[in-house]
Amino acid sequence: MKIRSLLANCYLYLLSAIAFFLQWVKPRNNVTLLISFEANAKAILEEYERKQYPFTLNILYTQQASSIAERFSQIQTYSLKEKSPFHLFRAVYLMFSSKVVLTDNYFLLTSVLNKRPQTKCIQVWHANGSLKKFGLEDITNLQRTQTDLERFKKVYKSFDYITVGSEEMADIFKKSFGVKDHQLLRTGVPLTDPYYTDSKKKNADFQKNKKKIILYAPTFRDYDMNAIQLPLTEEQLIHQLNGEYVLYVKLHPAVQNNIAFTSSSHYIKNVSDYSLYDLLITADILITDYSSVPFEYSILNKPILFYTYDFKKYNEERGLIDNYLSVIPGRACYDSQSLLNEILRASFNIPAIKDFSAKWNMYSRGNSSKNLLQFIKDQI
Repeated sequence: MKIRSLLANCYLYLLSAIAFFLQWVKPRNNVTLLISFEANAKAILEEYERKQYPFTLNILYTQQASSIAERFSQIQTYSLKEKSPFHLFRAVYLMFSSKVVLTDNYFLLTSVLNKRPQTKCIQVWHANGSLKKFGLEDITNLQRTQTDLERFKKVYKSFDYITVGSEEMADIFKKSFGVKDHQLLRTGVPLTDPYYTDSKKKNADFQKNKKKIILYAPTFRDYDMNAIQLPLTEEQLIHQLNGEYVLYVKLHPAVQNNIAFTSSSHYIKNVSDYSLYDLLITADILITDYSSVPFEYSILNKPILFYTYDFKKYNEERGLIDNYLSVIPGRACYDSQSLLNEILRASFNIPAIKDFSAKWNMYSRGNSSKNLLQFIKDQI
């Protein structure tokens, strides 16, 4: 931890030096999109292409979001390798030459905007809800040094605005990032826009499947980054569920390259390379845990179960929101047999899922990207 902290501080000093050298750069009618996930960016860029906006949009993307560069080839894109001084120099220059920077994650890069009032930073967080604590509320902060915490706060301080889809998430951001109510943009969350369209086309690869689909989409475990515990076995799928279902597994991006998960089974498939949206509109049942995936999936009013085999350990080491068990719109199952019982009984509380979606997606009604870009247009 100490070595990582030292390296992070050295990285911050390098960014400060680059920012000092580039302080002469004046912002133009540019907007820079700094991204590490695809969902929000895709929705924003599709809206940007649909309508003419009076600003030029540039994209800075990490490897995890590289498909965005291929999908939107008409927009200027730049890859970002955060260990490359040249890439950092270019990134700071692009941000300084913009009137607005949109970002979707925690990037130390945005800390250079703290002394840059002419450039506004808008955090478009990569989830429309949260079941686990993060930011200033993260319980792992107890193991951090004061220097670490001050570094985190420099990033949070760089957020002039944060988009929110609900009052629940607004309260979480206030606690997690230390922001005030006037900094919250109740525009909705762009990544939810596709779920409200009439033409939700299923991926052709999944249309070939004739069985019902159970999607397992867990979050990552800091304490176990190299393994995954499946909720159901092939034997259970064949015998107890009568071969009616297949299990699709979507690994979290943080562990996707760490886990050598392959399966030749017709009943269990690794679908981590597919987009989450394609998987959610295809799935008949979602099994997840402490992930933010249910907040999107609930818009579709389909069954959700929670596989919480390590509930106590995860809560102690990572930290869940207060009243997690009463917040989730489905049963918390601590073992495979409990999951099987729920599926066999088809005891899914769809009204609770609808209420959950209405609460957490209050402002996300299918036009969030448009609302956000209109706000930026008015600012510029």
